[in-house]
Amino acid sequence: MLHKNGYWSLLCRGRKKKIVVLTVILVVLLNCFFYVSLELYNTIRRKEKQPWYNSLQFDKNSYVDESGMRVIVGHYVGGTNGGNLSEEVIHKNNYAPVPGAGEGGRPVQLSQRELITARELYSLHSYNILVSDKISINRSLPDMRSDKCKEVQFDLENLPTATVIIVFHNEAWSTLMRTVMSVLIRSPAQLLQQIILVDDASDRKYLFEELDEAVAKLNKVKILRNPERKGLVGARLMGARQATGDVLVFLDAHCEVTIGWLEPLLDRAGSDDVFICPHIDLLSEDTLSYVKSIDAHWGAFSWRLHFRWLVPSGEVLKKKSENPSKPYPTPAMAGGLFAVRKSLFWRLGGYDEGMVIWGAENLELSWRAWQCGARVEITSCSRVGHIFRRHSPYKYPGGVTKVLYANLARAAVVWMDEWADFYFKFNPEVASYRDQQSVANRIELRKNLSCKSFGWYLNNVWPQHFFPTDDRWFGRIKNEKGACIGVTVGTVGLGIPAVGIDCTKQAEFESLVVFTPEGKLMVDEGLCLQQGNGRAIWKSCSDSSKQIWEQKGPRLKTQDGQCLTLVVTKNMHGIGDPLTSKRCLTDDKQIWHFERVPWR
Repeated sequence: MLHKNGYWSLLCRGRKKKIVVLTVILVVLLNCFFYVSLELYNTIRRKEKQPWYNSLQFDKNSYVDESGMRVIVGHYVGGTNGGNLSEEVIHKNNYAPVPGAGEGGRPVQLSQRELITARELYSLHSYNILVSDKISINRSLPDMRSDKCKEVQFDLENLPTATVIIVFHNEAWSTLMRTVMSVLIRSPAQLLQQIILVDDASDRKYLFEELDEAVAKLNKVKILRNPERKGLVGARLMGARQATGDVLVFLDAHCEVTIGWLEPLLDRAGSDDVFICPHIDLLSEDTLSYVKSIDAHWGAFSWRLHFRWLVPSGEVLKKKSENPSKPYPTPAMAGGLFAVRKSLFWRLGGYDEGMVIWGAENLELSWRAWQCGARVEITSCSRVGHIFRRHSPYKYPGGVTKVLYANLARAAVVWMDEWADFYFKFNPEVASYRDQQSVANRIELRKNLSCKSFGWYLNNVWPQHFFPTDDRWFGRIKNEKGACIGVTVGTVGLGIPAVGIDCTKQAEFESLVVFTPEGKLMVDEGLCLQQGNGRAIWKSCSDSSKQIWEQKGPRLKTQDGQCLTLVVTKNMHGIGDPLTSKRCLTDDKQIWHFERVPWR
């Protein structure tokens, strides 16, 4: 018979065993939970990093730049032959709004089953048409204006009237109608003279009778139809010639305007000396959510004449912070969305009708405006959402290369003066189109308007530019070990570590550097070499003293006296190895050879 104390001792021993076992089980469960959570997190991250539509294959004629998202592909075109899709699917309008879907600009999420259909239809428009068809054509949107913009009061009685011109080609019915309805709903009736839809030879069946019936129910909306494809320039000119409003407002066919969007444009365009652009926000190509973009846009272009959004100069940012509601100048417009007094548009020669389909017309118009006595500005008080597509869903006649290069060559020949020589010298694939352009009438226009030079434009409109000039050193800076200072394709201005690059290919932009009298080492894309914390980095050019380098013989020194150094680790030439600033030593990795390259 157990003693009382022995009984309790045995019981406690059993309890301890249970506690130990339960503790072990709990630890195992916690580890399992942690592992599952980690895997779920990584899965989500992978999905976010590579959206499903990135895995789709596109025709080689689809235009997408090597550096990706910084290119504004402002296509108004929409629709391919649909690949393997049936004729019934391609020509059917599947608009079926779901109550509440996308309201307030919120994203629309699809079920796993619907994602399969969305992937199949994606090639039609290069955005998620399944989501678009679920969203009402008159959905609500948030007011993205700043408080300062909301405080501005406009005298509607004294503002000019507007004709809104929207060109489309095989656009999705729901997306096109949502563009139209947003303009009708959010524009003061007394300011909106008319909306002109220009159909540039669409062949989708839903864009005929169905569209005609929908438009017939709307006031102030009319459709013009091109029997043969003219392209963006020809179609916009067709709409402009029919406009009865004082101001021409051009929109792409996949936009949504927000409250108060029109008044700031008309207020500024009324001065008859400016092309005024709205602040462009984003409509997600996947969920069609309305996303507020960065607060300060500044349009410019690369050495390859690809449009870029860059960080505005310090002077522009300062003035903008002092008066957030005031429009500010931009070197170039994106091109798809802007307003201009009709009289100014025609006085400066309208669009260049020699440009076909799409491409470079925004740069040509921007240069012409600035060089011929007008301005290009952006107002943050006008907010318009726009679907930016990674690919054009349209096959260009003869291929996108032929169309784009011809347009770029045309613009450069007329407006860039000696910088056209620079452009063609380092873009030989475009240079072959140079002599094919018939531009006598545009050169005569420039002469008659007494337009200023491209050098004036760079010095006065965009003095922060990164193009070579006579007072800037231009060439290759090569380390004693063999690698050069330069950027790799796709580098963006977010603080990318600088490495030595291969400069054996003499005609490539990546190894070319502009060294300014102020001491900035500038490369294409508006990037400057900056002293970092431990490593040199490529960052958007700014007023930072860390971007100033002083040449002392074969060395490049920072303002605190350190020397730019190539840290050779991977191979004997230092290609792919880091650049950093270190204490100056007798070290051949700090020796740089300056090889000047004629830029014209």
